[in-house]
Amino acid sequence: MDIEQEFSAKVREHLHGLTSSIKPVLKELIAYDYPKEVVSLEFEVFANEFTKGFPVRAFFIDANNSEHFVYVNGEAQYPSPVAPELLEIEHVYPYEIEERYTNQDEEFDLWSIAIDELIQWFSQCWKEVGGESFQLKANIAPHDNDEVYNLVESKWEEG
Repeated sequence: MDIEQEFSAKVREHLHGLTSSIKPVLKELIAYDYPKEVVSLEFEVFANEFTKGFPVRAFFIDANNSEHFVYVNGEAQYPSPVAPELLEIEHVYPYEIEERYTNQDEEFDLWSIAIDELIQWFSQCWKEVGGESFQLKANIAPHDNDEVYNLVESKWEEG
C-alpha cells in the first residue's frame, strides 16, 4: 500500500467514526422548512480544519448568491435547525496523523486526499438520509473552488 492509499484509509476510518453523528444533523437540514429566500445549501470544506474540529460549514444562500439570515429582535440568525459548523468535535483526525505523512514526504498533498475522502463520505451520508429528495439545491466543495459536488444529483459541476 502506498502512502496515498494508506492516508486515504486512515481518513476514511476517522470519518466513518463520525457517521452516526453527522446523519441526524443532515436529516434535520434536509427536513427543515427554510425561508423562501433560501435557494441553496452550500457546504464548504476548509482543508486546514481537519485537525481542529469539523472542516465543513453550511451556508444558506439566496437567489443573489449571498448568505441569507433571518432577523429575530433585530439580531441576525442562521435560517437553520442546526449550527452552521454542523458538528462540535475536537478533530476529524489528530494532528499527529498529518505530521506523520508530511514527515515521510513533505510534498505530500494530504489535504486534497482528505477533502476527496470527506466529500465522498459526506455525500454518501447525505444520500442515506434522503438527500436526493431535497427540494433546494445543495452542494459541497472545498473552500474557494470552481467545481462543486451537487449532493441532490450526485455529480460534480461548475460552481
